[in-house]
This record gives sequence, C-alpha cells and structure tokens, in this order.
Amino acid sequence: MGLVGGVAGVFSGARQNASLEASEAASGGGGRDHNQKEAWVALMIEAPVRAPIDVRYQVVASYIDAGKSGLSLKGRDALRQLLSDALGAKRLFDAILVLDVSRWGRFQNPDQAAHYEFLCRQAGISVGYCAEPFGEDVAPVTTIVKHLKRVMAGEYSRELSGKLARAKRQQAELGFRQGSRVLYGFRRVLVDAARNPKQVLQQGERKALSNDKVVVVPGPAEELEVIRRIFEMYVRDEVSIKKIARCFADESIRGQAGHLLSPAIIRRILSSELCIGRMTYNRTIHRLQKPVMKNPESAWTRFSAFEPVVPVALFEDAQKRLARHRLWDEEAIKAALKRLLAREGYLKQKLIEQAKDVPSAETVASHFGSLHAAYEAVGYRPPPVSPFGNNGRHWSKKEILAGLRKLHGARGYITNRLINKCSFLPSDNYIRRHLGSLAGALKEAGLPVIPHSEVQKRSWERRKTNGCDEYYHGIRWTDARLLRALRELEQQFGYISANLINQNGTTPKSGYYVKRFGSLTKARRRAKLPNLSHSDITLAACKRRKAGTLIRRKSQESKVVPVLRYRSEDILRGLRALARREGKITIGLIDDELVCGRRV
Repeated sequence: MGLVGGVAGVFSGARQNASLEASEAASGGGGRDHNQKEAWVALMIEAPVRAPIDVRYQVVASYIDAGKSGLSLKGRDALRQLLSDALGAKRLFDAILVLDVSRWGRFQNPDQAAHYEFLCRQAGISVGYCAEPFGEDVAPVTTIVKHLKRVMAGEYSRELSGKLARAKRQQAELGFRQGSRVLYGFRRVLVDAARNPKQVLQQGERKALSNDKVVVVPGPAEELEVIRRIFEMYVRDEVSIKKIARCFADESIRGQAGHLLSPAIIRRILSSELCIGRMTYNRTIHRLQKPVMKNPESAWTRFSAFEPVVPVALFEDAQKRLARHRLWDEEAIKAALKRLLAREGYLKQKLIEQAKDVPSAETVASHFGSLHAAYEAVGYRPPPVSPFGNNGRHWSKKEILAGLRKLHGARGYITNRLINKCSFLPSDNYIRRHLGSLAGALKEAGLPVIPHSEVQKRSWERRKTNGCDEYYHGIRWTDARLLRALRELEQQFGYISANLINQNGTTPKSGYYVKRFGSLTKARRRAKLPNLSHSDITLAACKRRKAGTLIRRKSQESKVVPVLRYRSEDILRGLRALARREGKITIGLIDDELVCGRRV
C-alpha cells in the first residue's frame, strides 16, 4: 500500500508571490527509515528552488505532510491548510509550485486531485510543476498527459497495495504471524529463516531484521487454564459473556498490560481458532482506506500451528452459541420476524422476547425505530389497542377544565379514581403533567378543592352506606358472624385478646373489630363473653405457652389470611359477572369491585 505525504512551501518575490508544494513518498512494505525520510523531504523542498524558473521567488511558508497517506485528505492537515490559505481572503502568495502531479495525492479518483488544482486556479493562483514538462497552458495534449499522470499516481498505490497483500498472505500460508498484538493466552516468538526461536516478543516489540519471522505459540499454563474455563462456562454452564467477565474481575484475573478481561476480549477468545491451534488470516479486507469488509470463509488462510488448547467439539459448540447471538441486520431481522409470524400468527413484544431464533425486542426497535415500524416492514398490522392513560388522544386545557366541571356536576366531588374511570377526561397523571397539579386544575376550573382528610371521610361514609364495611378481604362478615367467631375463639382458648384475634388465621384482624364495634371490650360485651381483666388474660396466655399451644406470630410477608384466599372458580365467576355488567374488564373496575366488597 503506497503511503504519500505532502510538503509545500510558499514563496514571495519582487515580481510575484508563490507557494511551493512537494511531498514525501514512502512504500508500505519495509518502508524507509527515519533518516531516509528526512533526506527525501529535504530533497523535495530543495527541488523547486533548484529548478530553472524564469521568475525569482522567495519562500513565504511551507506545508509538510510527512509520511501521510495520499489516498485521501485524512491526516493531511498541511494540504488542508494550503487549500484554506489559497482560498482565503488574505492570502500571502500568488503562485503554487509543485514538484510533480502525484504531490496533490494518489487518489483512486483522479478527478479529486484535478479538483484541488482547479480550486487554486479559480482563486487566481497560478500552479506550476517543477519536475513536469507542462506549465500554465491548458492545451489538449497537456491536459491528457496531466490526467494520465494522476491516474498513474493512484495506480501506483493500488499496485503496491496488491503486492503487499499477496506477500502477507503468502507468509501467513507458511505459518508466520502477520500483525502485532496477539490473543490473550498466546505469545509471539521471533524466529530466524530456519524457524529457530530467538526470543519472545513482548507487547509493543517488533522484529528488527526483515529476514526474521514471527510465529505464535501457546502462553503460560495459567492463562491457558483461564481459556479452558471460559469455554466450559460459556458452553456447558451457559453463562453469558458479561457474567464470565464479571466473574474473572472478581477473581482479579488480568490480561495483557494488566487490564481486566473485558467482554470484548472474552468474545474474541471464544471466536478465535487459535484456541484449537489454528492460525487464520484474510478474514477481513481493508485496502486503500475503504471500509472493512468480511471475506467469505473460503478465502481465509489457515495454518495448523500447534496442538488445540480446548477440544475441537467444545470450540464448535461455542461457535453455535455465538451464532445465535450474532449481529443482526435489517434483512435478517425481517426474515426472522416473518418466520415467527408464520409460526404464531401474530407478533408482540413478549412473543419476540421468548423466541430463540429472533433478536430481542430492543434490537428490533433499534434497527427500525419502533416495534410498530418493524411490524409494518414485514406486513403485519397489530390489532387496535384500547385507549388508556389520556384515552388515546391529545387533550387541550379547555377540554380538561370543561370535563372536570362536567364530572363535578354529575358526582358532586372529584377524586383520582373518578377521573381515571371517566371516559371524557384523560388520566390524573396526564392532568398533573400538563396543569401542574390536580388542585391547581380544580382551581382553574372554578371548583372547590376538598382536603384529603375530607375525601377519606366521605369515602368511608359511602362505603358504610353501600354496606362495604361488612367485607374483609372480599368476604362478607356480618355482625352476627363476627360475634360468633369471637365465641368460638373464647370456647377454644378460654380468653380473647388482640394478639389472639390477629394470629388465629380464621377471623379478621382486631382493627376490623374495633372499626365495627368501637372497641374489643364492646365486641366482647355484644358477644356476651366474660369480661376478663388484663392479668387474667396474661395468666391464661402463660398457661398456653407452658402447654405449647401458643400461636406463634406469622411472617409479615403473609398479608392475606390463608383461609380467606379466593378460589380460582370464584375469581373466574366474578370476572364473568363483571364483564357482563360493564361490557369490559379493566384494573380500575376490578379494584372498584374489591373496594365495594363484591367478590371478583
């Protein structure tokens, strides 16, 4: 691959100002050493000065891109600056002197170099070449020769790139390492022409002699054992790559330069054929500054260098699992979604997450923008979703305030639950988000703001009027049933206490008795139970403790009394009744059923 840099000098003289442009050329194979490069740059700087030119020039400035590739403007800061100064309003020169045509660059599109020269000429700057036979004229012959030289400049880099690529591939076929860094668990060894080892190359070290070669060998035993653990954890234990990296980080296992084994390094280990003793080359191609492209497996170069570190079967199983987590493109995602649609008949997020042959919903959304866009790409139209939250529409402030007045006129009060059930209002969260607060919205609507304590008081009054106080965990407890339960407890244990009521598991809690009867004493009196003193209750409890019949305090996690749990048939029966009555089923309706005490 040809590497071309640029050097430019700017001259000024009594008659006119001029800019000098030259560049350094270095081949991409062995290349020139530092002293050769410096001498080459100096030679090109002096060349225009020594050239027979009719006009006397004086150097104003120089632009140097030493050792930079001429395939593009990437890294050529001096050429960029030259063009900027040439096109600027306050330039210091009127002419540019160039060593030869290739100094503009070895672009694969010859029109690019012609474009830069044209920009300078259009700005009123003359461009002259010191090592070329043509000057300022634009005769057809001059134009043709100049264009051919631009083509030859780009062809030089292309041919050099091809030669270098063929040479590296030939060396890889012989088993010699091409490149610098090597995978964790392996080492680079410097060998002579007869493959006799000379030394182990550390990170950052390179060979000094062109006749020497580099081969790859297995590294220390402890690193090879880590590689085997990685394959065992990934294939047999089915541990994710991130968890493997986290596990090794906890064990302070480090790789090259003391860095922790990152998920990217572990993925490289799992996919590298070095783990089965095989060197691979030419898996990707990156020439002439074009994007990196993957080569088909038939174009790879393989060389069996040493015995496998892990069993071949284990390595193949790892490749199969890695293939399931490959990078997806849009075409592959659409094909997977179409297969899932043909198999299931519909698409939704949960179904996509559960399918093993389809990427995650997050991956699908990142490629198409949203799941709905992906559905449209495969020709699937999901069924309409019932509106929720803001009732599937945009609400203006005027509509919200009018809806609040309408709701207050119909019910006489406003609560969050009423707003969420109302079909002509958005959700309470929507109102808070757009109007600041529910109280502020009520004030703007000209409605009274009721304190929270008053709202709770009215709610309890409505519950009591509707008979909801007779329900506990959805089961109806009349006064007679509550008193009968107290008598049964007193008959079984000989006394009644708040702890006994709370822990027996067959009755509502003591607080429910207090709410219904005012106090436990009044409940005992209504049940016609003996009025025992506190000391009598304590003595009775001590006797039961000694007898081993004391009820232990249950875990606070058990918030529902076991005997009061709903049965499946009761739940289904309640849902059917709710659907028949309301025409639909929502969480809000179910909560209302529970609040009112109906069994759902």
